[in-house]
Amino acid sequence: MAAKSKHKSSQEDYSLHRQSLLLRDLEVLLQLNPRALSSNLLAIPKKVREQILGHVVRCESRPELHTCLWGADMVHEPWRHDIFGYAPSVPTTDRIQPGLLLINRQIRNELLEIYFRRSNLTLHAELRNTRENNWHFDYSPHVLKLPMLKHVRNVRFYVESFYVISKNEEISDQVHITNKLVQAVDTLLAPLQEVENIELVILFFWTYRSGKVYSLSMKDLFALEDVFKQHAEQRWLQMLHSNNTVTFPSHSAGVGYKLSSELKGTEQSGGMEIYIAQDLENATQSRRKSNLDFYGNYGISDPLPQPSYQHGAMI
Repeated sequence: MAAKSKHKSSQEDYSLHRQSLLLRDLEVLLQLNPRALSSNLLAIPKKVREQILGHVVRCESRPELHTCLWGADMVHEPWRHDIFGYAPSVPTTDRIQPGLLLINRQIRNELLEIYFRRSNLTLHAELRNTRENNWHFDYSPHVLKLPMLKHVRNVRFYVESFYVISKNEEISDQVHITNKLVQAVDTLLAPLQEVENIELVILFFWTYRSGKVYSLSMKDLFALEDVFKQHAEQRWLQMLHSNNTVTFPSHSAGVGYKLSSELKGTEQSGGMEIYIAQDLENATQSRRKSNLDFYGNYGISDPLPQPSYQHGAMI
């Protein structure tokens, strides 16, 4: 018992020491007299504390952040890892200092809240149905626990859509599958308050009952595009926000499609990229310049942040 009490006391001393270092940095930054901020930081009213921490989290521009790619199979507890990473373009001066996140859990959360609010955040998540169950899309439940969701501005969903062909039922089946996908996307987008751009990268895996791969023709892909236009497009446009206000319809908002046929040498039947954006022209131009791409049958030159162990970073 005495050893446990001693360990707890040492942790409290370490936390106070970290707070003291932060206060000293603030005194230098704000050009205050030494020990002008000698009080316990957590004893300060939250609104005042937010103003103080706002001076610590300083960015010359809005830094571009990406979550790690949340695969549909990431379902097991616990997860201890980094939950976001920086785009290569973010300078060191615009990155949050790691030492500031070690003061204590509350200060860490408040600093990250301010930082996420000032960032351009992109959420990456996978949705996937299976050959055994075409009518349900799985995704990682951890996505809904991420602390930055309400500040996410951009979303990129990676969708694997499996389908075992039923004779003469392809279109009606695809309507049903699309409705299930819309439901899953609705669930993931519900906590987001500032989303401006949504992108879905969909890989289709169609097979006959024998297991033979069915290659989608451009005619098939155009038919699938019509299904999305009729059964998903309006709903996804309604999910767009700007400054916490729903702005649908907007004169610049729109939906764009990019179709691709079978990729030779793979089990992929075809693919489709769907862009839903407040400013569609700007979003598609930015996307064409991006080096980030799907981890499966598309190449990656700038990999997304991957889950990696980090002590104390459990969500």
